[in-house]
Amino acid sequence: MFRNTLVRAGGLRRAMAPGGRVHGSRLFCASVPNAEHKEDKKPDDKSAKTLWQDKPLVRQLSILTGSQLILNLGYAQLVPVMPLFAAEWGGHLGITGVGLVLAAPSVAKFVTNVPFGRMCDTVGRVPLMYAGTFLTSVGTILTGFTGSLWSMFPCRMLVGVGSSASMSGSGAYMQDLSDRAPEHRAKIMGLQGMVVGSVWVVGPALGGYLAESYGLQNSFIIAGAGAALCSLGYTFLPETLKKLPEVQSEELQKKRSFREEFKKWREDTTPILESQNQQALIALACSWPLRFSCFATVVAIHASETISAGPQQIGVMYTVLALSHGLTMPLGSYLADKTDTDGPKKGLVVPAGFASAGAFASMAFASSIEHYYMAMAVQGISAGFLQPAVGAFTAHITPTDKRGQAMSFQRQAGDGIALVGPVGLGLLADVTTCPLAILFTSGLMGGCNLAYLLKAHKKAEHP
Repeated sequence: MFRNTLVRAGGLRRAMAPGGRVHGSRLFCASVPNAEHKEDKKPDDKSAKTLWQDKPLVRQLSILTGSQLILNLGYAQLVPVMPLFAAEWGGHLGITGVGLVLAAPSVAKFVTNVPFGRMCDTVGRVPLMYAGTFLTSVGTILTGFTGSLWSMFPCRMLVGVGSSASMSGSGAYMQDLSDRAPEHRAKIMGLQGMVVGSVWVVGPALGGYLAESYGLQNSFIIAGAGAALCSLGYTFLPETLKKLPEVQSEELQKKRSFREEFKKWREDTTPILESQNQQALIALACSWPLRFSCFATVVAIHASETISAGPQQIGVMYTVLALSHGLTMPLGSYLADKTDTDGPKKGLVVPAGFASAGAFASMAFASSIEHYYMAMAVQGISAGFLQPAVGAFTAHITPTDKRGQAMSFQRQAGDGIALVGPVGLGLLADVTTCPLAILFTSGLMGGCNLAYLLKAHKKAEHP
């Protein structure tokens, strides 16, 4: 759940574009066969104006950002609670049991990511956004009222289904909006991510205090209420998907059999999977769930054992991460728009990725709360440089009518890691030690960045 939340925050995925949210005119032409290049004049004409003169764009960004701000305010305060809540119900199975509870939503997401990605490019972005967030709200509230480990799993999987749907829609929606001002793409994504991520400065610390003062259950109610309000806000957004004629034709949809629909899906997605740029993004998308899986299971327990960290201290760690990320995001967004304009921006992405992996590894040797805070700060700064660049590159190379499906493969890879990561890393920590599990995770994170370095290239492919 927290991975989804962070991804929604845009500040921490994503890579996934998550914000969905994080990630011109060339894309429009790619989505409409034989489109004339004069279609590109509209964005170019607007480039002479300031970004804020596009009133419809500002309105849509405001509604999207405001809705996600409320959503993340609820989930930010839940972050330090969830590992301890998981330990309460699954702790009798060791760190492995904690991993089982945290991985439950990923089971549902792993199954639904690809179908929802397809629906995002055929049905539309907005229906998935408000319906998915509503399901997340219901599942989160029910989680707080579960009475056993096994009754918790269906609630957590409902959260996973809702998160998969909403992220499919919101990620593509944000990229669609950035097409309206492609020369400001990274700034738009960075500003949105910075505003939404600002609640993570106070949310985790506040959540830790509320949990210690009023109990864990209230934290789930607050998070569920935030998701419900976000769902309501999404209903005010207009649809951005420009459907192709064959998708708009109900007759074609009725005549197409399951086999024909599957064949069409294969035709649409095979070029995506064969694209080296998309392969690089899929590899990079695995870095965040690796980090979260290890932090939520191994690092939280390691901090509890070594420095007696409780919910409040763990919450402050996330606050440091969010604060450093938010302060760095404006500079990262500016540099992303100026650096390697049409390329993978490796000069920003790769150093930031390796710095983050190194800082994460250092927590294996932490013996004071200050060490943990410093390591989280470095990871936040790295994300501030990395995420706007990755988001802009993702939107640039992915055609508008394939965005939902392309991002579904990134989420599928990430959720595969989130599915086995908490359990696998928890088992590794139980069999060996927590520091060894942290170092192993850091090595895998470095491998993800190395794959991006080797695979991503300047040529913009339009499947």
